Amino acid sequence: MLASDGRADTVETELLLWWEDFYVPVFEYVLPKMGTLEGKKVLELGTGTGGTATLLAKRGASVVGIDLLPFRLTEAQARAAAHNVVASIDFALMDAMHLAFPDNTFDFIISKSVLVFTEHAQTAQECYRVLKPGGKAIFIENMRYHPAVWFYRKVFLKYSSKLRYFSVSDIETVGAEFERLEHREFHLSAVSALFWQKCLPIPALYGASLRLLKAIDTFLLKCLPFLKRLCWITAIICHKD
Repeated sequence: MLASDGRADTVETELLLWWEDFYVPVFEYVLPKMGTLEGKKVLELGTGTGGTATLLAKRGASVVGIDLLPFRLTEAQARAAAHNVVASIDFALMDAMHLAFPDNTFDFIISKSVLVFTEHAQTAQECYRVLKPGGKAIFIENMRYHPAVWFYRKVFLKYSSKLRYFSVSDIETVGAEFERLEHREFHLSAVSALFWQKCLPIPALYGASLRLLKAIDTFLLKCLPFLKRLCWITAIICHKD
């Protein structure tokens, strides 16, 4: 359960849905940026099976989750019901680049691995339009140049060439649609720990190597910030004045 003051002491990893060990630190970074969510209206782009929407609703937010796949929305509704937050979430079939909401509707917008499927600037413009003054849009996205992830996409994800993965300049393009931008990148060497989970499953070595490599990444990115362009995940926080 997430602490009510915004600290992610423990994250309900089941609600993060995939790559939990790698998304926990990202959510630990972005959730405090949202603060107390009681009475706040949140839009989730690409809600999928509703994990993030459910997580935010359990923190007191009123959430609208949109997606382009009807069967995903059915699954999201079931997930919300399982966590007793149906009354706090509305799910709708909708395109993130064409939002059917009035201007200045939401306090927060959040997405995870969604903008890579869209035209970045157009989606950012739509988000800016429906965001209230003082609101924040939070985009958690996959970056383009991590060597191991790039290789995996080339070999195993044939559709990846059609996706708009993020570079630092792409982050700045999204941020240019807002008054203020901040972002943080995650997972440089830490991705190597997956060898002990996916290739030669040894849980103890996976856990130990992941902790060590995360610490190394923190040090490297602090001392050599230009390496952020080679990270796997970015958390982009855009502010509307």
